[in-house]
Amino acid sequence: MARTRVGRAIGDIARRAARGELSAAQAAALIARLRAGQRHALYRAALDSLAAPGEPVQVRLIGPAADVANLLTVLDDATTLTGVSDPYPTSRPGVVRVYATAERRHPLTGGSK
Repeated sequence: MARTRVGRAIGDIARRAARGELSAAQAAALIARLRAGQRHALYRAALDSLAAPGEPVQVRLIGPAADVANLLTVLDDATTLTGVSDPYPTSRPGVVRVYATAERRHPLTGGSK
């Protein structure tokens, strides 16, 4: 099974922690940073592939209020949020629905990075 660069880096961090070269807190912080970067790249790639250049993307987020708020923060880092609705309650307790409009900050140029 092929592994990604991030997966190999996480494995290297785990091995260094097992050898005692890194503390558990340091290893956890490094892995969390790698996973956050991976999520950021995934969200940006998904939004880039959905819209024609310069066109906004309508996004509907459904989940627990804290998770939706965290995802909106990540989306705001990756794109420009031009509109975010108030949270709408759903039939499930504690779950909300939010609508957002996201636009690319920069037009696509060149190949993948």
